[in-house]
Amino acid sequence: MDVKIALFIHVLSIASWVGGLTVMATWLRKSTKLHEQGISMTESLVNVHNLNVRMMVPVAILTLASGLYLLIQWGPDKPMYLLIKERFGSLIVLLYAVGLPVYGGRLLKRVKSETEPSAMTKTVKGYINLLNITLLLLVFIIFVVTLKFQ
Repeated sequence: MDVKIALFIHVLSIASWVGGLTVMATWLRKSTKLHEQGISMTESLVNVHNLNVRMMVPVAILTLASGLYLLIQWGPDKPMYLLIKERFGSLIVLLYAVGLPVYGGRLLKRVKSETEPSAMTKTVKGYINLLNITLLLLVFIIFVVTLKFQ
């Protein structure tokens, strides 16, 4: 029963993480296009970064914790796809949990100091690219686990 609960938590947290990243990237992309109409890129980036640090990083760590619990329950003889998921998934979560708040904070300071809209757009697009790269890495891990490479 505990493995089923851990699997539910793991799948739910991955779905929340992927969905959250997609929504945040879309939100920022829309704010860069609608900046002239009064939607502030700076406020949007502040909101997205706070949401990322306060919600998505804990969800990513919950994904890691539940995944590690499931791997421990599996035993020593793991198939290849689980080893790939374990190694690359853990690396992605750790880089995301440590790197995104640091790099995002730097981009946030840079966008607050910018006065020119084109420079702000470039900085916000850097954050969007970071979210999209993380999303692509997650989709790759999901793809590998779905195909269950042996």
